Order: sequence, then structure tokens, then C-alpha cells
Amino acid sequence: MRTVRWMASGLALVALMPAIGSAQSSRLFQDSWFWGAKFGLMSYSTAAQGNSTAPTVGIDWVITRSKGALYIAGEQAFFNATSAVQDRATVPTSYRVALRDMQRFTAAALAFPVTWKTFRPYGGIGFSMNLIQHAALVDPVTDPQQQTVVGSAVNDQKDRVSFITMAGLQGQYRRFSLFGQLTYMPAKANFLLNGRTTYILEAGIRYNVGSSIGKAH
Repeated sequence: MRTVRWMASGLALVALMPAIGSAQSSRLFQDSWFWGAKFGLMSYSTAAQGNSTAPTVGIDWVITRSKGALYIAGEQAFFNATSAVQDRATVPTSYRVALRDMQRFTAAALAFPVTWKTFRPYGGIGFSMNLIQHAALVDPVTDPQQQTVVGSAVNDQKDRVSFITMAGLQGQYRRFSLFGQLTYMPAKANFLLNGRTTYILEAGIRYNVGSSIGKAH
């Protein structure tokens, strides 16, 4: 798949970055503000659809200290999928729901415990707000008493906040850093993407725009 090849190429470039910039990399990492762009693949499933993947693009901001950082990001996932909701009848009936695209906003605390020349592995925990952009019933609701119930279920399950964990590797040369990271998002009840745990594999580039600490006057 073309996207996978692009991600593999990006991670390979990280591995080829020269070690001669190690000292400068350390100076340009601590107390800095990185802006980044990224792309990747999201692996997911729903109550009505098996394992699927969707391409993602996004931006992120990383505000560092010496061994830690604040991570803020926004992503867009592109997909067409089918999920399902149920009514509250004595014998529940499932209704298919057509889904399209999702936005995701993430905030996390990162730890950079060690440095290997220009390479910094990292891990983190945080929360993600997931917003499915379009969700519409496919099957008609023939029971008038259940129409409002089913419609409310679709609207209520379009978005959900989820706990996440992350692991990644960043390689820095001067002000530029290439990175790859994996995000784990547990399945959430009452969410239209609830078939199983969701994984997001991403790669991208970050640029150090300057110090994150104001100068004393």
C-alpha cells in the first residue's frame, strides 16, 4: 500500500540521520516548541464491520522540557464505514448506520526518558476527543415508538472521549525532527467505532520554532 511505503520511508530517514548533530540536537530540544505535520493509518472496526483501515493527516504541537513534554494534536481520518445501533424494544432490533470521516483532538503528557545520540524514544498518556463527522441511518425505523430512541442513539454515539497511550521515536537534526508513533485507543461503549481497540500508526516531521520559556526582562 502506498501509504505504508511512505511511512516506512519516513522511518528509514530517521534511522539515517547523522550522529554529528547530537550536541546541537540536545540544545535545540530542551524548553522548545515544536510544530509538526503528520500522516498515517488508523486501524478500526465497528459493530457491523470487520477490521478496516483509514488514512489520516494531522498537525501537532510539542512543548518540551528536559525529559518531558506536553503534546497537543488534531487529525482527520478519511473513511466510509457501517456501524449499528439498537432500539429499546423487548426484543432489540439493530439498525445500520453509515459513517464518513472523523476528526480527533488529542492532549497528552509525554516522557523522553533517554537519548541515543540524535534519537529520543518516548511514551505518553492522555485523552482524545473523537468526532465522527457524518452518521446517518441506513435502515428505516418502522416502529414509531422507537424512532426517537434510535435517532438519539445515533447522535449520542457520534462522539466520545477516550483514554489513550502512545509510544514513539523522534530523531532530530538541528531544528528538524522526523518521528514515528503508535497510539492505542481502547474500545468505548456507546461509540459508533466500538468494534475493538483502535490503533493509529503515524509518521511526520516537526520543526523547532523556538524557546517555550519567555526571556526574563
